[in-house]
Amino acid sequence: MTLTMPAPITAEQLETRNRERLARAESLLRQLESASAPFTKGSVIAPLNDLHVELHNLGAECGIYIAMHPDQTVQQLAETLQREGIELGQRQLQSRRVYDALGAIDPASLDAVERRFVDISRTDMRRAGALLGPAERDRARALRAELTRLGQDHARNIRDDTRYIALEGTHELDGLPADYIATHQPGADGTIRISTNPPDHQPFMTYAHSDRARKALQTVYLDRAPENVEVLAALTRTRHELARILGYPNWARYNVEDRMVLTPEALDGFFTELDDASRDAAKAELAVLLEEKRIDHPGATTVGDWEWQYYLNRVKTKRFHFDAQEVRPYLEYGRVRQAILDLNSELFGMTFTPAVHEERWQPTVESFDVTIDGDPAGRISLDMHPRERKNKWFFNAPLRLGVGGKQIGHGVLCCNFPDPTTLSGPALMEHAQVVTYFHEFGHLVHGLARRKVPFVRLSRTEGDFMEAPSTFLEDWIYDYGVLTRFATHVDTGAPIPADLVKRLRAARNFGRAIRTRQLLMRSRQSLALHDGTRPGADPRVVEREINERYGLFEPIPGTAWPASWEHMDTDHYSAA
Repeated sequence: MTLTMPAPITAEQLETRNRERLARAESLLRQLESASAPFTKGSVIAPLNDLHVELHNLGAECGIYIAMHPDQTVQQLAETLQREGIELGQRQLQSRRVYDALGAIDPASLDAVERRFVDISRTDMRRAGALLGPAERDRARALRAELTRLGQDHARNIRDDTRYIALEGTHELDGLPADYIATHQPGADGTIRISTNPPDHQPFMTYAHSDRARKALQTVYLDRAPENVEVLAALTRTRHELARILGYPNWARYNVEDRMVLTPEALDGFFTELDDASRDAAKAELAVLLEEKRIDHPGATTVGDWEWQYYLNRVKTKRFHFDAQEVRPYLEYGRVRQAILDLNSELFGMTFTPAVHEERWQPTVESFDVTIDGDPAGRISLDMHPRERKNKWFFNAPLRLGVGGKQIGHGVLCCNFPDPTTLSGPALMEHAQVVTYFHEFGHLVHGLARRKVPFVRLSRTEGDFMEAPSTFLEDWIYDYGVLTRFATHVDTGAPIPADLVKRLRAARNFGRAIRTRQLLMRSRQSLALHDGTRPGADPRVVEREINERYGLFEPIPGTAWPASWEHMDTDHYSAA
């Protein structure tokens, strides 16, 4: 199969290609709805899968360019096309004729994969409202359109809001690594600016001695996208109405129905178990952080949200003789990137060949053609550094989904790591950033491994398993044998010392209970926003209530958080 990849550079190219996809999808839907008995896999399953291919290709491509394309015109057009594609997809999902045709196919004529496709497709259609009356279907479709618009607004507001603080002097850089200080010198006006982008924010919150500066940076970080307070309230209100029309008591019940947990009540029970299991350990860890803070502030009774990462690092330095700054000189971005390619080559039989003819949406994007055990598996593109008008988080998504027998895939990794092209010195990474890189690349590998699945719908990873492969891969970055392959000192070339890795591993678990409580608190907030008790509530109020019950740290009052909570604009992570 010839490897051909979509590469829209202009709005005109994007529109032409995706208008053609919409037209083909419309034609396929008309074909499906006009089909007559006897219904077969040839008359129903094949054209339905072709329709899914067209709409997924549109949605995937538009999603990538909304998140990463530097041209605002392209981003805006991609949003419009994405809305039209989702609306057409909803009409297919709500088609009673297609639903009945799928159910009328003789199961004996299908293999196991085809039967699974029929079962899950009909489940999707029932959950979209295919069995409702005409008025309810129309209302459900209108609510879905509104959710799409609100989700786009939510993501755009976060994407386009980068905040900065001005330091009061070079002394507020005290404690930070030398390479960080070298790239954060006073500008022409004499001001040192620190941004909310991950390469700035994460090290500053970990190392900066200045309590004032850390609090200022965390405040503007939490205050991003304040417009999303109303957007998130509208999302939860609209989700609740949609769930009720579809026959569910609330969005949480709808959202977890297709997960292992099945019900919000079971999910609540799991949260209670997690609460009981982590409470004492988290309190013990918090007591250690508070004791460390009292060295600086005698009589302190709380640890602030802007302080805990700083004191956590100090405790690890003293208790485990591990200072995270020690690892940075061994984790230069280019060597880390190559190590990840090499390790995945060894683990999964992959080869990565630079794709020199790739038309890129950004000059720093790297692309590779991939084989698995010699078999062409697709292409990957790495968009790894922050810039204006780019999504500020870390995720993997297809630009083109691999579908067995139809098309080869193209996966994209969106990250925000230090950029070697914009720094005066080497692009050194935090160990935690390298863990994130391994994790997100695992999603990319998982996508390539599914390349032979013949149905678009069956290529979607089950929600309960989505994070499993990537989480497994994180452990490699704590392995001394793996680290010695690439972690060499940026100045001397010496390999990372075994004793340093030993101390890194020893310090790994301290703070895990605190992080578990942080995740539990966020999960509780998600559930509380969607359990139907207060649809459309001010998310800041819900966050404060949950924080009072589960929070460990003194909050910063008056910010817009959780307005900049990335995951809340998608169905998948919405209720849990």
